Amino acid sequence: MIKPLSISLLLASLALAGCVETSATKTGQTPAVTAGDLSGVPARACRAAIAKTMNRPVSDVAVFDVAESQAGITVQATVAGAEAPWRCTADRSGRVSNVMYTGSEGRL
Repeated sequence: MIKPLSISLLLASLALAGCVETSATKTGQTPAVTAGDLSGVPARACRAAIAKTMNRPVSDVAVFDVAESQAGITVQATVAGAEAPWRCTADRSGRVSNVMYTGSEGRL
């Protein structure tokens, strides 16, 4: 059984992703929810770190991809109003080691 909170977070992230104009949305595409635990500890930590970096509420950040590798867990998220996604690296405990904008910083 899927938890109602997980469904709500997924729907919210899809809704926010559809509201952000990126180079992909200019051509009619939106970032797709791809994989991983979108509501796990690393995703929540990265969502908070991205929001803090942008000085925005956490509700403006929507995680759409979480991928695990030897380097850590990479989380990708959209931010309302940003033209490109943000990328964050964290460990399983939620310790964030890197937050970066994937687009042109002149367009933040």
